Amino acid sequence: MLKIQNLSKKFGGVKAINACSFEIAKGEITALIGPNGSGKTTVFNLISGIIKQDFGKIFFNGKNITNFSVEQISNLGISRLFQQSRLFKNLTVRENLFLAIDNEDTKLWKNMFGLNKITKEKKEKVSEILKKCGISEIENKTANDLSFGQKRLVELARTILNPHQLLMLDEPVAGVNPKIRQDIIKLLLKLKKNGETILLIEHDMNFTLGLADDIIVMDAGKVIAVGKPNEIKNNKLVLEAYLGS
Repeated sequence: MLKIQNLSKKFGGVKAINACSFEIAKGEITALIGPNGSGKTTVFNLISGIIKQDFGKIFFNGKNITNFSVEQISNLGISRLFQQSRLFKNLTVRENLFLAIDNEDTKLWKNMFGLNKITKEKKEKVSEILKKCGISEIENKTANDLSFGQKRLVELARTILNPHQLLMLDEPVAGVNPKIRQDIIKLLLKLKKNGETILLIEHDMNFTLGLADDIIVMDAGKVIAVGKPNEIKNNKLVLEAYLGS
């Protein structure tokens, strides 16, 4: 579904990404892991169109999206969960979710100013995702009144609600309590069972090894290993990258 081919990106004189290549399969959960500074979030930013590569190509469903804008990439069906909270603090959970249904900029602003009609179909979609993510009881709370873990669930709900073929999740369980962590694991497994394709970054190795079908390991901007969780767990290069040689 997604193919990264020889991506390279410099910031100043530093090579953040260096000839990085990998593919992810449809209908699976793939984890992109590596030590801090290995280039994982930079790769996500390149795929999302937030920054542009110096060299290399990105293909999505066979289409070269290397030079596409953020909006074009989103409209093709790539939906991303960011590390930092991007909720509108003074809007309720339900209102934040309505904004995800129309992902084109003009529709977004119409929603914010009440110009886009909230149809029965939209209400049903939002109610369904609230239930699926277990956050129906907080739907009328403003984002500013939520705990960190609740915000993460709402952001995840919004990412799922955004029309997509691929979910890109940047540290979905970082900083959340154990209960919400388990809720997120159950949700992601349910999404996979329903045929969703997920690419995620996560530093929690127990979470990653227990959830992912395939793991891609980066170090110093390069892919150093690709394999199943059991293969990665015992890979010498991976152990050296995390623990030192």
